[in-house]
Amino acid sequence: MKSPGWISHVNSYRRRVFRFNFYRCHLAYFILTILITSGVLWGASPHGHSISYPDALFLSASAMTTTGLNTVNLNVLGGYQQSILLVLMVLGDLSVVSIGVVVVRRIFFRRSIDAWTKKSHTAREVLRKVDEELANGSAQHHASHTRDQGTSTTHDTRLLHKRHERSFGGLVAPWETRGFSKLVHKSGAWTKNRHTAPGSHHYLSFEPTLDSKARIRNLNHQDYQELGGVEFRALGLLCWILPLYTAFWICTSLVLLATYASAHGAVADTIRTSQPGNLSPAWWGVFASASSYTNCGLDLLNSSMIPFRSNWLILIVTGAAIVAGNTFYPIFLRVFVWLLTLVFPADSKIHHSLSFLLHHPRRCYLWLFDRKTTLTLTAVQFGLIFTEWVLFEILNINQSAVWDIPRGPRIMDGLYQSLGPRSSGYYIVSITDIAPALQLIYMVVMYLSVFPLIVSLRSSNVYEERSVGLQADIYQGNKQQDNDKEKQTPKVSTGSHVRNQLAYDLWWIMLSWTLICVIEEPSLNTDAPGFNNFAILFEVVSAYGNCGLTLGVPYDSFALSGAFHTLSKLILITVMLRGRHRILLMAIDRSILVPGQRLMEEMDRHYSPDLKERHAIEYQIREAERGAQAESAEAGEGEERDDNNKEE
Repeated sequence: MKSPGWISHVNSYRRRVFRFNFYRCHLAYFILTILITSGVLWGASPHGHSISYPDALFLSASAMTTTGLNTVNLNVLGGYQQSILLVLMVLGDLSVVSIGVVVVRRIFFRRSIDAWTKKSHTAREVLRKVDEELANGSAQHHASHTRDQGTSTTHDTRLLHKRHERSFGGLVAPWETRGFSKLVHKSGAWTKNRHTAPGSHHYLSFEPTLDSKARIRNLNHQDYQELGGVEFRALGLLCWILPLYTAFWICTSLVLLATYASAHGAVADTIRTSQPGNLSPAWWGVFASASSYTNCGLDLLNSSMIPFRSNWLILIVTGAAIVAGNTFYPIFLRVFVWLLTLVFPADSKIHHSLSFLLHHPRRCYLWLFDRKTTLTLTAVQFGLIFTEWVLFEILNINQSAVWDIPRGPRIMDGLYQSLGPRSSGYYIVSITDIAPALQLIYMVVMYLSVFPLIVSLRSSNVYEERSVGLQADIYQGNKQQDNDKEKQTPKVSTGSHVRNQLAYDLWWIMLSWTLICVIEEPSLNTDAPGFNNFAILFEVVSAYGNCGLTLGVPYDSFALSGAFHTLSKLILITVMLRGRHRILLMAIDRSILVPGQRLMEEMDRHYSPDLKERHAIEYQIREAERGAQAESAEAGEGEERDDNNKEE
C-alpha cells in the first residue's frame, strides 16, 4: 500500500535533518565539548570566587571557538580552571581540528581498500599472485646477494614487510615488484606513451594536463588509477606534518615567553603586581603562547598586551605565533612542506609524497593551497595588514592615548595592533581609546577577517566535480576558447563565493543584534555605562568573527558581554558557534579512489575461473595500475633502462 504524500515528505525531511555530514559532526564535536567542560569549569570554582554557570558556559564557548571574549576577569579563576581554558583553546584551534579531518579521510581510505578487496575476486587473485611473486623474487634476490655480497634472509624479509607497509593501505602494489616491472619493460607497455620529458610531477608515471584549479584532465584508466596510492601516502605524511607544525610554533613561543618572563626582572614584576593574584610569569608565558597561536586572545592579564607595548621580544614572539596559527597558516604550511622537500632525497618516497602535496594540495588537506592561490592569499593578507597599520597611524593623530607613545614603539604598536582585529583579539592600545572611525574600520575588518581564507578555500575546491579527473568532453573546443573559459571562471566564482557568504552571514548578525538590543533595552534606555547600539553591534560582530575585541565597560576589564543578561549571553554563544563554522564545507572531500578499483570492478563483472583467463586479467590490471606508485621504482629506473638496452 502506497503511503500518503505527507508521510513521504516527513520521512524525506527527517532523513535530511538527521543525516550526518562533516559540518554537523564538526558542530556536534564543539557543542558536546563545550557542554562537558563548562560543567567541569563551573564545578571547579575556587572557594570564594565562584562563577555562575552561564559565565562558565560562555567562557568555554569563547575558548573552544577561539573567540576570546570573557564575561569575567580570568584572574578570579583558579589554576585548574585556567588550564581547562588552555586545553579548550587548543582543542578548538583551526589547525588542530583540521588534523582530525586528515585522519578521518585516511581511515575512509583504509576502509574502502578493505571493503573492496573483500568483495572483489580479481583483487584477491591479484594480491595472492603478487605475494607469491614477491616471495619468489625475494628468495631469488637473497640467493644472488648471498653469493655476491652475503646478504642475510632477515634483511630481505624486513624489506618485504616495509614494502607492504609503503603500499596502498598495507596492500602490496603490483607495480612495485621487480619481475613485473621487467615484464612490462620488455613488452614495451611501460614505456608506451611516455616520451614526454620529465616534468615537475615526477611522482607520476605520466605528465598530466592540469586545468586552472590543478585538477588532472583527460585521464585514461592507467593514469587515473595512479592518484590513489600516492594520495594515501601523502595523507599519512600529513598526519605527521600537521602536529609537528603546531607543536613547533606552540613549543617555540612557550619556551621563549616562559623563560623570558621568568628571567627578566621587570617583566616578572609587571606580571606579578599589575593585578591581584600574584600571577606566575612562567604560567603566563605558557597561557599566552597557546592563546597567541590559536588566535583566541584570552589573557591572564586583564590589560592584555598594554603593559608590554615597549617590549619588542614579547610582541615579536606573540605576533609571529598569531600569523602562523591563523592569518598566514596556509602560507606558512606550504613553505614548511616545501622546506621538507629540500631535506629529503629526491628519489625517496617521502619526497615524492611531499611533491604531491605541493602540486595537488586540496586533494589531501583543506588549508593547503596551490602555488598561485597561496601567492594571491599572501598578497591580500599583507595588503590588509599594511592598510590597517597605516590607518592606525593616521586616524589616531589626535588621540592622546596613542600619540603620547614615543615614535619608535608607536610604529611597532601600530603593526601589532593591526593583527588584533583580524583574529587574535590581542590589543596594545585599548579599543575605547582609539579614534571612532578606526573603531568602525575594526568592526568591518573583524567581519571580513576570514574572507581571504574562505575565498581561497572555495575557489580551490577540486571536489566541485564528480571526480578528480575531468572528462574530455567538458573541454571540447579550440584551445583559445578553453583558455578564455579558464581565465573567466575564477572571477565569476570569486564573486559568487562572496555573495553567498554575505547572504549566509549578514542576516544572522542583524537578527542577533536586534534580539540583544531588545533584551538589553533597559540598559540602553538608562544609558548604562558602556551600553549603546554601536557597542552591542561591535560585540556581536566580534563574536561572529571569533576575534575577541570589545569596547568593554568603563568600570571593569571584562568584555561588554559580561554585563549582558543571561539570555543575551546565550545568543552570543550561538553567534560564536556559527561564526566558527562559517569557513567549513558541508562535506569533506569525497573522491576516494583506491588504485585499480574501477578496472578491477570491471574485471569482476567478467570474472572467469579459467586459470589462463585469470592470468590475462591479472596482467591487464597490473598494466593499468603500473604507475600508482611509480616513484618507488624511480631509484632503480636508470639501472633497469640499461638492462633493457642491453637486452635489445
